[in-house]
Amino acid sequence: MEFSELFATFASENQIEMYMQTKRKGILLLPLLSLLTLTSLFSCGENRWPEYYPYTGRDLWIDSIMREEYLWSEEMPTFNELNYFQAPATFLKKAISTKDKNYSSIDTLSGTLLSGYGFDYALYRVAGNDTAYNALITYVVPDSPASEAGLQRGEWIMQVDDNYITRKKESLLTDGLQHKLQLGKYAKQLSADGEESYAVQKERTTALPAARPLTETSVPVSTILSTEAGHVGYILCNNFLPEAIEPLAAFARECRDVSVQHLVLDLRYNDRGSMESVSQVADLLAPAASSGQPFATLQYSTKQSARNGELLLNTAQPKAGVNLNLPTLYILTGNATAGAAEMLINGLKPYMEVILIGSNTKGVPYGLESFSTEQFRYTLNLVVCEIFNALGTADYSSGFKPDVSVSSLSDFTRVLPLGNPDEELLHAALSLITDTPSAR
Repeated sequence: MEFSELFATFASENQIEMYMQTKRKGILLLPLLSLLTLTSLFSCGENRWPEYYPYTGRDLWIDSIMREEYLWSEEMPTFNELNYFQAPATFLKKAISTKDKNYSSIDTLSGTLLSGYGFDYALYRVAGNDTAYNALITYVVPDSPASEAGLQRGEWIMQVDDNYITRKKESLLTDGLQHKLQLGKYAKQLSADGEESYAVQKERTTALPAARPLTETSVPVSTILSTEAGHVGYILCNNFLPEAIEPLAAFARECRDVSVQHLVLDLRYNDRGSMESVSQVADLLAPAASSGQPFATLQYSTKQSARNGELLLNTAQPKAGVNLNLPTLYILTGNATAGAAEMLINGLKPYMEVILIGSNTKGVPYGLESFSTEQFRYTLNLVVCEIFNALGTADYSSGFKPDVSVSSLSDFTRVLPLGNPDEELLHAALSLITDTPSAR
């Protein structure tokens, strides 16, 4: 029997079962059946699938989805060029297109929440000490052990359980146990001869509770600031998942009620979301006159071309709230700004002035769709479409360059809680809005 006949027989017997074990999780933005097998699974017409399936099943599952859904499926290696006995991540790396700059990924399917203390940090060597470091707190997750301990962005961890932080002791910051922390503040000090300088100075101690499962908050900070240019809204949005829409819409209503003239949208940590949610956010922000115009055009593979289409702006009747009819939008960016956040930037640019402040974004001009399998306990995040704006452009594979380049950690005196008007990136945005120089 020819391989093609063997393959057709195998597919017809197994395709339905495999497909039912695969769950779509919707299109994501990141920074996503025909069933295939190997000629080696058949010998002299004998179906050896049961023998090899425990070793090849995961890779065959990946392959089957990619052949149908992957944006660059036509560029995949042939069946005989792939090794189906590899670890899933290794197999995926061999199967993806050269155009896929590690956008697609595969992860184990976990039923538990990520545990931790709920803070990020950056290490800086203590002046005059070759081995000791201070840990600058750069982000604190709401309702986490770190927030319970009162940690704030801009504080410094100087000691853990009376131990200085060294490369060997750095694990104390992540081991999940309870600890006593010595915290410091970067502040001005005077030498004996009256010379001014800045240094990390001891300020307080606190008890850090043990690590526990963390729940991400999509919109952890929002505030309205009074400035010389009128009311300015500031909102930190860490993703554009469906749960982010209601707090964003509520803040839009609050901004409308006090006649906010300027909005600063902080997307420095925003790296994912759904296309539908991004479109709803655009409805809140875009000029009212853009209603009915294309926000994004989606282009899928040849096999999935029936899914090609447009997402239209609906600023006249936003599903999620009120339209702010903004002529200009200030967006704070960072190296983690990707996918959904970049789609919003690209989609709004044809209709309004979008001013980017911060650092270069990651560069992911594609939509990803997630597929999961309970059988193998994996989730495959796969590039399925390219996303263009109303001008037909999607030229940000290298990321968007900021209009105002600012490092959020360049001045330790401005590493402050997010939403504080003196925080580095927000301060730069407010300086633009009020047309005042950024004080140093």
